[in-house]
Amino acid sequence: MSKEKLTRREMREAAFLLLYQVEAAGGGKEDLSVITLDCVEMFGLVLNSASVKLAEGVLDNKDALDSIIEKYSQTRKVGRIPRINLTIMRMGLYEMDFMPEIPDKVAMNEAIELSKDYAYEPDSKLISGLLGSYYKDKFNVGNDVPGVPPNE
Repeated sequence: MSKEKLTRREMREAAFLLLYQVEAAGGGKEDLSVITLDCVEMFGLVLNSASVKLAEGVLDNKDALDSIIEKYSQTRKVGRIPRINLTIMRMGLYEMDFMPEIPDKVAMNEAIELSKDYAYEPDSKLISGLLGSYYKDKFNVGNDVPGVPPNE
């Protein structure tokens, strides 16, 4: 594991790549350390302890996060959502619900930015809409523009 200083965005991207590899392998948290080592050795993935901690947190809370996604996904069941989208949504929701030091809007924005880099454009809109709907319900706020959370 690199001891290099990463930006929050780089840390999130490394966590996303780890989580996606775990998801693609059909594994769980017990597979994370092997997958982490493989990603570092084989692909030169640069990460830090915060990347691994974020990935662990998402995996520890996967069922709760999937329940939220199931509730807010109007078009697909969790099992039919592409793994990339599912991984991004899980991370965004995890940061929103379990990392109080990260403002919800930052978590949402970072998830949307990841989706722009890794998902198809319609999927990015789906991710944005799901996280926005969850945010509105979480804070019980109204919104004049669908899919865009109000200012905090």
